[in-house]
Amino acid sequence: MSPVALLFDRYIDAWNEADPAPRRDPIRATYADDACYRDPVLEADGHDAIDLMIGRVHDRFPGRRFRLASAPNAHHGRVRFAWTPAPEDSPPLVEGIDFAIVAGNRLTSVTGFFDRVAAPRT
Repeated sequence: MSPVALLFDRYIDAWNEADPAPRRDPIRATYADDACYRDPVLEADGHDAIDLMIGRVHDRFPGRRFRLASAPNAHHGRVRFAWTPAPEDSPPLVEGIDFAIVAGNRLTSVTGFFDRVAAPRT
């Protein structure tokens, strides 16, 4: 498996870990110390804030998991990848495409865009 593929496996592992203690390892291995994350509703800077952000997603949407929907497409330290709910038959809450900047073997920046957001239940 390529280094980029391993990096994004860890990225998904961090997002899928509901327990804060084991989530810290994939966060440290995946994100640079001063990494930033931005999407339409979330933002975080640094390991502690990224951990807190992921934890809040688990608190709000218990049991939700994600998987890569496309292989990471990388060049010149930039990476594009799509993600979706896991397992595949889960009702999609949200799915999208993220763009990341990689330095060495860790992410320095992730910017997410939502392609599909489920309509709120009434």
